Amino acid sequence: MSKLIKMRILFQALILLFFGFVLSCSTNKQEKRVDNSPQKLKVVPNQILVAEVEGMVCKMGCGGLMRRELIQTNAVSRVEIDYHEGVERQTIKIHYDDKLISQTEIVKKLEKINKNQFKVYPIRSTEIVSLSSGSPFDSSLNMCEISM
Repeated sequence: MSKLIKMRILFQALILLFFGFVLSCSTNKQEKRVDNSPQKLKVVPNQILVAEVEGMVCKMGCGGLMRRELIQTNAVSRVEIDYHEGVERQTIKIHYDDKLISQTEIVKKLEKINKNQFKVYPIRSTEIVSLSSGSPFDSSLNMCEISM
């Protein structure tokens, strides 16, 4: 066989493989996927806990662990971390529903992460009050904070 014929056969085989692959991927198979993840409820926070945290070495890793752990409680809606490199204590702000989780439970949950890597010092807890539509306050925020 000449080199040209071998190249032609190889080229035709590659074309057949390509179209076979494309057709097998584009068939209309309906796959049923089951979502086994826990249902996420929309948390309506009524408290904001501001605390200082010792033991953080980075915002992304440590902060991500804290966020994930607290959001999974289905009692926390938002976690804000004000991280500054080289500072011993970082500030964290946790928006939560105190009917679903207490400040003490939040602190315990944070301190258990990574075999007690973090030490949490609560500074203050602030109540969030929803405003009525007739309020003179900014209606786009629809809430205000009241220090306790």
